[in-house]
Amino acid sequence: MLPIFKPYREMLSTFGINLEDYDENKLWIDRLIIKGIDKQGNIQKICRLSVTDDLKYEYKFYAKNPKNEDLISYEESYKLFKNQILAKEQESIQVTKDVIAKYNNYQIILTTSMGKDSKLTQYILNEVTNNYRIIFHNTTIDCADVYKEAKNTKNIEIITPKLPDGTNRSFYKMVKTVGIPRRTYRWCCNYFKENSSNEYFGKIKNLLFFMGMRNEESNTRSNYEFERHATNEDETWIECLPIRKWTEFELWLYTIHNNIPINPKYLKGYSRVGCSVACPFYTKSTWVLDKYWFPYAYKRFHKIVDEQFYRQEQWCINNCTNKEYHLNWNSGVYRTEPTDEVIQEFMSYKGIEDENIAKQYFNKSCITCGKRVYNKNEVAMNMKLFGRQINKFKCKKCLMKEFGWTKEDWDNQVADFKSQGCKLF
Repeated sequence: MLPIFKPYREMLSTFGINLEDYDENKLWIDRLIIKGIDKQGNIQKICRLSVTDDLKYEYKFYAKNPKNEDLISYEESYKLFKNQILAKEQESIQVTKDVIAKYNNYQIILTTSMGKDSKLTQYILNEVTNNYRIIFHNTTIDCADVYKEAKNTKNIEIITPKLPDGTNRSFYKMVKTVGIPRRTYRWCCNYFKENSSNEYFGKIKNLLFFMGMRNEESNTRSNYEFERHATNEDETWIECLPIRKWTEFELWLYTIHNNIPINPKYLKGYSRVGCSVACPFYTKSTWVLDKYWFPYAYKRFHKIVDEQFYRQEQWCINNCTNKEYHLNWNSGVYRTEPTDEVIQEFMSYKGIEDENIAKQYFNKSCITCGKRVYNKNEVAMNMKLFGRQINKFKCKKCLMKEFGWTKEDWDNQVADFKSQGCKLF
């Protein structure tokens, strides 16, 4: 549940979504459904949004919409749920006191993403102590709203991870060599968050980290306790999660009531503030915001997506077109079999006139080890060596073994065939 603030409300109006019948301090959005809270504390649905493949909003208002006077404001909602919210507050404060007392000789570190959870954690921590350090992990791909918040925070330590030569890591440089992060290959958090803490603090012992993770956020975090050992080799590093039991709804009511600073990115309709346009766990509902609010960053990243698609010939890996890949870069196989459109687009790119030859590049498995064969050079090498009409393929490793080639031999063979003008490669 995210409050609908004025900037996002104005954005919705550009798509024809008229919310003028409702006061600005009464509406919420949750999983693309615009909602309100009635006087009994019940959720009332108003409008359902959907996102097209062109990253635009479509919408449909529910047949029975509540009237404006039937809904209560954020402050009225806070008063309605005040007892349960204050119970969470007191529990979080007590946990903070207990953990600090337990590890009284530890150095206290607040890790912040500049998001709502971090800011609530800091607000709770301030109720107990002001003796702590604040660190912010620079992913090098956060948006301007986040960096402005970080730079305006007093005494903050901004951590940028380093390369072996001591220079700063850059997401945009790394993505061109390591590849775009995906849900099954999410290398970015390790490099820019977990590992950067290890680099920054080195072998310092007895560190107590306060973090804004909540059980509600994911299945993985649902079992987290208030206190846990940090996920590194140093057993003296402890993590405390004082707000883990808070719901997003409670958090927002408390934040608004207590005037806790709100990152401007939330005002634009975002439910999270980190990693801008490139987090693999974002979906089309976030990308429509990226395209609207941060068009330059969106275009910059999708230029890299485009380059990767052609360089890796993703038609044969994901069985999708270039346009489809831009809406699926963060996931796995788009479909199990290629469509005619996919094959025709691939043929045009490769300059292949025979459709039967083009189909040979799709959905092949090694007859020796069973590994999927989709790398363009693997497929091309099979057809070059054994004929263009073959129906049995071997992967690179098995081909090298069969011919007694080293990796250098393989690279030389590929380069040689390419120099001869072979269109298979």
